[in-house]
Amino acid sequence: MIRLLGRTLSGRVLVAGVGRVDRCDDGAGRLLARRLSSVPGILSLDCGDRLEDFTGDIARLRPDIVLVADAVDMRSPPGSVALLEPGALAPATIDGHRATLAPAMEYLAMRTRATVLLLAIQPSRVADGVGLSAPVEATVGVLADLFTG
Repeated sequence: MIRLLGRTLSGRVLVAGVGRVDRCDDGAGRLLARRLSSVPGILSLDCGDRLEDFTGDIARLRPDIVLVADAVDMRSPPGSVALLEPGALAPATIDGHRATLAPAMEYLAMRTRATVLLLAIQPSRVADGVGLSAPVEATVGVLADLFTG
């Protein structure tokens, strides 16, 4: 059982990291998934920047909960985190790979009967470059600790 942002997550939890690691903080979700790849009891999958390409892989893992980890501009301080349902994704926050994120999440929920939530991480910087900003790196570390502790 995992406690995350006031919610208790139980059963088979899968963290699906989405983003572009060559766009600074946009890679936060993928880096979280990579950090969790060797944690016993946690399923993780690096989905690149196209969650929709991994729906079959996710369904085969038969998760009870899917957390889609991604950098999302929520107009919050850098490193802030929120758990959002697919319908909470405002069109204004959707760009690039996020254009298909909500429909892919809804499809996953239907196909797997799992609870599918967006683990949104507020980026500080999304631009060409590699590496996370200090606040987003700290958040990814705290999130990884929540799954391992």
